[in-house]
Amino acid sequence: MEQDMELIRRCRIGDDAAFNVLYSRYRLQLYSYLNKLLPNDRSHIDDFFQQAWIKAFNSFGRYNDQQKFLAWLCRIAHNQVMDFFRRQKGASMVEVDEHLPGGYESAEMEIDRAILEKAVEEAVEMLSTEQKQVLELRRVGKSFKEIAVVQNTSLNTVLGRMHYAVEKLKGFLVNYR
Repeated sequence: MEQDMELIRRCRIGDDAAFNVLYSRYRLQLYSYLNKLLPNDRSHIDDFFQQAWIKAFNSFGRYNDQQKFLAWLCRIAHNQVMDFFRRQKGASMVEVDEHLPGGYESAEMEIDRAILEKAVEEAVEMLSTEQKQVLELRRVGKSFKEIAVVQNTSLNTVLGRMHYAVEKLKGFLVNYR
C-alpha cells in the first residue's frame, strides 16, 4: 500500500490517480466524522465534505508528514464547521459548542480507534485458520480448555497457537501505518 505522503507528492504534480487513492482511502472516515459533528444535517455534511476535500487538495503544499493525513483532513473539516457557526448571525461560542457534540480530541481518538480496528482485522486475516479460531473463541469468552476440546487438540497446542497469533499480530501492528 502506497504511503500517504507519496500520494500527496504525486497529487502536487497533478497525478489524478493519486488523489483518487487518497479519496477512496479516507472518504468514508471523513464523512463519518462530519456526520458525528452534524447529526441529521445531510445537506451541510455534504457541503463540508466537498469543501474539506477541495481545501485539502489546495493545501497539499503545506501538508507535512508529521501528522496523520486523516487527522489533518478532519481538522480542515472541523475548522470549516466552526467557521460556519461563527458566521451565523448572532452565534456565540456557547451556541457553537452546543452544535458540536464531540470535541476534536474525542473525534481524533475515535478515528485512531477505527484505524486500529481496521489494522487488527487485516492482521487477523493473515493468521492461520487455527489461530483465528483460538482468537475468536477467546473473544466470546471460551476458556483455553474449552477451545482445546473444540479444536480436538491438547491444551498446550491451543496455548501455543494463541501465543503465536499474538506475536504475529504484534509484529504486524508495529509495522502498520
